[in-house]
Amino acid sequence: MGQIDGPAEVMQPVVIPGRSLIVLYGSETGNAQDIAIELGQMAQRLHFQTTVDEMDDFKLSDLLRASLVIFVTSTTGQGDMPKNTLKFWKNLRREKLTNSNCFQSVKFTIFGLGDSSYQKFNWAARKLQVRLLQLGASEFFRAGEGDERHDNGIDSIYLPWYQDLRATLLADFPLPDLVAPIPDDSQLPPKYPVRLASTMASATTSAHRSHLNRAPSKLEQQLEDLERESGPWWFARHDETWERQHKRSVDTLDKQNILKDHPEKYSLTKSDKVDLVEASADRLAIPGGFYAYLNKNERVTPIDHWQDVRLLSLEIHGDEIPQREALRWAGQLTVTIFPRNFAEDVEELIAMMGWESVADESLEIDVKPKGLHLKLGPGSTTLRNLLLYSLDFTAIPKRNFILALAQFTDSQLEKDRLLELTNYISIQEYYDYACRPRRTILELLRDFPGVKIPLDRILDLFQPIRGRDFSVCNGGESLVGKTKLADSDGEFGSFLKVEILVAIVEYKTIIRKPRQGLCSRYLKSLKPGSVLTVKITTGSPPRLVELDSASRPMIAVATGTGIAPIRALVQERSNWRAPGDTLIFFGCRNQKADYHFESEWKLHPNVMIFPAFSRDNEKHHSSAKPAPFDIFSNQGTILEEPPQYDENKNYVQHLIRREARTVVDFLKRKPIVCVCGNAGRMPVSVRNAFLDVLLTTGEFSDREAAAKWFDDSKNLTFWQECW
Repeated sequence: MGQIDGPAEVMQPVVIPGRSLIVLYGSETGNAQDIAIELGQMAQRLHFQTTVDEMDDFKLSDLLRASLVIFVTSTTGQGDMPKNTLKFWKNLRREKLTNSNCFQSVKFTIFGLGDSSYQKFNWAARKLQVRLLQLGASEFFRAGEGDERHDNGIDSIYLPWYQDLRATLLADFPLPDLVAPIPDDSQLPPKYPVRLASTMASATTSAHRSHLNRAPSKLEQQLEDLERESGPWWFARHDETWERQHKRSVDTLDKQNILKDHPEKYSLTKSDKVDLVEASADRLAIPGGFYAYLNKNERVTPIDHWQDVRLLSLEIHGDEIPQREALRWAGQLTVTIFPRNFAEDVEELIAMMGWESVADESLEIDVKPKGLHLKLGPGSTTLRNLLLYSLDFTAIPKRNFILALAQFTDSQLEKDRLLELTNYISIQEYYDYACRPRRTILELLRDFPGVKIPLDRILDLFQPIRGRDFSVCNGGESLVGKTKLADSDGEFGSFLKVEILVAIVEYKTIIRKPRQGLCSRYLKSLKPGSVLTVKITTGSPPRLVELDSASRPMIAVATGTGIAPIRALVQERSNWRAPGDTLIFFGCRNQKADYHFESEWKLHPNVMIFPAFSRDNEKHHSSAKPAPFDIFSNQGTILEEPPQYDENKNYVQHLIRREARTVVDFLKRKPIVCVCGNAGRMPVSVRNAFLDVLLTTGEFSDREAAAKWFDDSKNLTFWQECW
């Protein structure tokens, strides 16, 4: 192979007075953050003094100090802003700012990430753009709107927009004559440098660390303090009762100079209690996180079914758990689970990069990337633990990652190929290599053995492992568990019991390579008794179950595991006095394979369900029992032929049309309408079916009027949760 002269040169951007740029992002899954980082690196190469941050960590007044501002945001829920923008958005909407022209010095542009299958496509970016203009800001470059539904995803719009933005920055904000842009094959200084910790012994700073051979690093001390401050105090106070009931130990760290281990471990007389899991094994320093114990992880689809769907049951304990808030939002709760990599993959990556000699050395990290969660415990910040718990190397490699790798190979052939994959002119090369076969970062590094990533660059190149969100599928009384408190006279403590329905992601790509999602692989491997760090979050407004809404009728349309939040809503509504009638259209493949919670629906007398089995022979199925109300009828005609893609199929939209008279009766009673399941064609097809119902029953004579009525919140409450 041809050789090049060592690693690429590190070039520091030139400080040019008055040349600054801020990139602010709002992101739920990390895609907007990835684009923000790429835009920030582009601006650095053009010698802008650049800041990249999430919106909620930025003050409005700081916008006035920058030459230019780029906003990147996704849209979540029903046209809502992402969670890490809510504080910023609230401040931006303050009434006293209206008509103040306070942002007249702000020059901005915005790029939105959306999914056109949602009715409020790119709503967050559009709202932000309008508000900034209202406050006097001006656009220095046109806004862009990426669409996940496009054949090539967001990049179909983003890449041309990126190139035009770069050209505009160079043309409208030219560099001084003696300053040139930093080439793509030169390195920028690391933003998150990593180095080996000093091994020189020094005095410890407190008694509880006096047994250590060296003083802990600043980061180690912060992590140990976090462990004490956010530890599971509920367990620390009630160890004995909990362990006796669950037959496993809970190791806690309560305060300084107290042993981590349960005292029984040092007793000369051992009990018959068996420790099934080490409670501290996977504890991560996650702000707002809680420790959850896995009680059940069972497959609910037959072993010969094409998809492995699992029902997981978790106990979440802790004094700070927002139980009251969780119960208020029952049916719209989300559990965030943080997966981890597998040891064999970590070993392979360490060997490929030549990191064996430093893999278990303590590391110094002065600045952490947002979202990076480290393993708790003294001495836990090692390269091996970073790769095992914190950094994602199983994701599809981004273009900017591949471009950076070209700087760390001595092979000219590898360098040329890596640069070819990132060439904006030949987008198809990147998609054919990385996206279509769903190639992982680890597989990419196998293909380019000459690439050797320096240790100090790992946090700049590898993205943090992001938590995966799952809808809680139980509600009502089943959310609350109780256990008798130790040393008490009949007192009981409570904890959250949540269930999630998880479809394990397993498939083969166009190159016939088996694939398994990182979180799916992790969840599939978990055994009952495992301890996880999780977060509990509430859904986006409106609240669907409260005093006024619980008695309203509800139409729920769900496919696959999208039935999870519907089940939670039904259970929660059944706890209220005189709950409203519920009509469910549920789509799955087979009645005997994935008709989830089939036996439960008959337990709710005011619920009627119409299942659509798309792969069974029968065209129409209804397991619904006679309802206590007499409005149900399967009469009605279909106004329009179904689209070609669902011809001769049995999908939820077909059942909605067949039950037109029933559906329109519900629609006339100001119902709650929920649509949950896979994004794409389904939400659009369901909406069209509702409009057809309004037309076939004579409620409206033209489609435009029907659509306007359906979209008016005065007539119904619409809630969509699709992915």
